[in-house]
Amino acid sequence: MNNKNTKLKLKNITQLFLGIIPIFILIITFSCENDTGSLGEELLPDSDKIEYEYDTTLTFTGNVFESEPIYTSNLSYYSLGIINDDNFGMFKGEYAGQFLPTVFDDTIVYSTIDSAFLFIAIDSIYGDVLNNVSFNVYELLSEIDDDLYMSDANIDSYYSTLNIIGSSTYSGDTLLKTPLNDYFISMLTSNAADYTDEETFISAFKGIAIIPEISNPIGGAITANLTSLDTKIVLYYGDSLSFTYVLPTSEAVDNIAHGFAKYSYDYSSSVVNEYLTNDENIDDDMLFLQGINGVSTKITFSNINSWLQEDSSFSILHAELQVPVFKDDNFELFYPPEMLYLEYEGTDSILYSLQDYEGGLSDGSYDYENGYYRFFISKYLTNILSGNIEDLTLYLNIINKSFFPHRVILKSSENIKLKVTYTKH
Repeated sequence: MNNKNTKLKLKNITQLFLGIIPIFILIITFSCENDTGSLGEELLPDSDKIEYEYDTTLTFTGNVFESEPIYTSNLSYYSLGIINDDNFGMFKGEYAGQFLPTVFDDTIVYSTIDSAFLFIAIDSIYGDVLNNVSFNVYELLSEIDDDLYMSDANIDSYYSTLNIIGSSTYSGDTLLKTPLNDYFISMLTSNAADYTDEETFISAFKGIAIIPEISNPIGGAITANLTSLDTKIVLYYGDSLSFTYVLPTSEAVDNIAHGFAKYSYDYSSSVVNEYLTNDENIDDDMLFLQGINGVSTKITFSNINSWLQEDSSFSILHAELQVPVFKDDNFELFYPPEMLYLEYEGTDSILYSLQDYEGGLSDGSYDYENGYYRFFISKYLTNILSGNIEDLTLYLNIINKSFFPHRVILKSSENIKLKVTYTKH
């Protein structure tokens, strides 16, 4: 007979202990199935219990209106091109700017120039701009002065279409490369005295205008970074040598307005024109919002007076505003902005951002899955109910709207949802 002695080793003890733990956890979990939120609730008097309420009855009316012109002097980014949109009409972005030599060296005058190019750094594109929009470059006939230019500036008076010095189309690269003609080269290299100083150079060469021309029905725009180191005019000579001109910056050149843009819109044959010309007291069922100084949108509480007339006061725990997006036929081509923000008008008629933005709470991002923009406006709603804010209208704006022609169509009226969690006391 073989006797087998079983020894309880350390490894066996550990396995036994680990096997007991899940059973112990299961027993504890089963005994704690009751909602911990109600733990001790029966010990509280009814007067001390807080009742949370949830409301979705607050509604809005919406209106579309034309924006005022904006300042365009000496910006880093500009949108250049032409967009034809059935819903928003035509957008056109044009630019006039002054380039200066990086070094005032007159040796360029005595060199044989092989070629010259204008390079524009591209930050982003919008619409169908690939090979469908020509960017024509013209010599400026008059200097850009020190005034602050608005988006409705008369850029036509600064150049003549007879003075074209180059033209190109966007080919998909990160640079828009435009060859410049012999007339332009001779103008920059005809007189050594022009390279004495900034003032003398500008009097001889006043700058360039970039004017788009559309070649297909839709078109598009590029957003140009004009303060990029890649944005420049370069003259090439002696095989590998070059001479460079750049846009002056406020740090490099004092008291020179180096450039401005003209942004123009034609809504006459578009869908949005019906909303711009209707009675402003009519609740627009669709809302149109556009970057730069395109059409704007506002929404106004239509039935919050019932809350304002309540005898009790409110503590707003959470207020989430959802503004849904309408997807038109060109939704993929003219993709919506990633983020919007809200403003309200103060008693001094100045637009202010909501206090919710100060803590980074408001969000405003586009929810691609659910198709709406979401805003958290608890502080704003609290200030309205407490009487600190009298304006019941919210103005919708696009992040970075000053230089990018994003557009989006929003659903209005009962489609806009405000979900409020609150207590009354």
